[in-house]
Amino acid sequence: MYTFELPEIGEGVVEGEIVQWLVNPGDDIAADQPVCEIMTDKATVEISTPKGGRVVTLHGDPGDVIQVHTPLAEIDTSGSSAPAKKAKPAPEAKKAEPAPAAKKAKPAPAAKKAKPAPVAKKAEAPLGFLPGPNTTPASVQAAPRSAETKATPAVRRAAREQGIDIHAVSGTGKGGRVTRGDLASFNQGATPKAPVAMPQVKLPEVIPSGTERREKIIGLRRKIAEQMVKSRFTAPHFTYVDEVDMTRLNDLRKGLKARAAERGVKLTFLPFIMKALCQTFRDYPNLNSNVEEDPLTLVVKGDVNIGIATDTPAGLFVPVIKNVEQKSILHIAAEMADLTQRTREGKASLDELSGGTFTITSVGAGGGMFATPIINHPEVAILGINRMHDRPVVRDGEVVVRKMLYLSSSFDHRIIDGMVAARFKTSLKGILEQPESLLLDMV
Repeated sequence: MYTFELPEIGEGVVEGEIVQWLVNPGDDIAADQPVCEIMTDKATVEISTPKGGRVVTLHGDPGDVIQVHTPLAEIDTSGSSAPAKKAKPAPEAKKAEPAPAAKKAKPAPAAKKAKPAPVAKKAEAPLGFLPGPNTTPASVQAAPRSAETKATPAVRRAAREQGIDIHAVSGTGKGGRVTRGDLASFNQGATPKAPVAMPQVKLPEVIPSGTERREKIIGLRRKIAEQMVKSRFTAPHFTYVDEVDMTRLNDLRKGLKARAAERGVKLTFLPFIMKALCQTFRDYPNLNSNVEEDPLTLVVKGDVNIGIATDTPAGLFVPVIKNVEQKSILHIAAEMADLTQRTREGKASLDELSGGTFTITSVGAGGGMFATPIINHPEVAILGINRMHDRPVVRDGEVVVRKMLYLSSSFDHRIIDGMVAARFKTSLKGILEQPESLLLDMV
């Protein structure tokens, strides 16, 4: 009997939360096959067993936090069959049974295929399905588990989002596993094994009057909650809001969009704002720093590593663009598009989700004028970008329409005083309103 323990996932990671099991007791698994998803402080990762065999016992339930080197599963590697949930063999399987002289041989695989589909377990979440705030019993049952198609939870989720029937995709990965590349090929017209099922429209859940729904907060949502509480009650926040005239920067970006498109880059405002931050940090270096709590120490960084708060199907992540001060605006735009997309797909590495010195959160696309963003501890400040809007303003004694943007920033008051924050924002505002200096960092 082999006891599979939670391995060391990364430097400094001492525990993880079980998000979901990818196998069940009685399953026959191969070496290097993922058995569960574990959530750490940095990311969600699949944990694979180094040995194959039959799963006898699983330790822990989704939502349980376990320490590194704690048993995850007991696996029978002896080759003998552990008690398994088998269906009565179909008549065809009986005909395939070996002659009496070969009784010691392993049962034919055809008998295993007669196992009832796990979709019959209506109370159990389907393989690869990550419960979230909008999870309902109906939505769980609508995504049946496949006993034949092999794919990671992230790939299954991507297939659902793209409206692809994953059973119709030929897997080219290890052991016939379906990969993201297989989904892309399928979308481009690869020969399907079966017609693609149309995606079902999910209607909003209605909670009947007089009833309630209770959900255990687990996984990424719990990690977000813990981090927000830690930051909010460790760093005394104060928020400073300023209004920026983005008209000239908007015109500048429009004039450069075609040039960027020639290089396959979609040019947004964020790379310009990131480079403006780099210029501002030269005069206010303490804003580009981390705080160590015991003893209380300010670590001022020479590298500008800016995190971009990114909304993903699994929740909020903050991928980090490293060494922004050394990169051009087009380079930043291309890297940001690639990294945020891989983050949404669950493919960003732990290193790409850590090491930030300053964070930008943009809620402008969702509307709204002001915000009070929470600092991404141990950083000392965060910049919130709100919705840009046309508004009449007075310029040289005349009323004109300009493109105005509110920037909402929060600061750690232990480190940053109010006047320092005001001067920092005024400096940043000046660069954004007269953005020609940013052209030096264009290519």
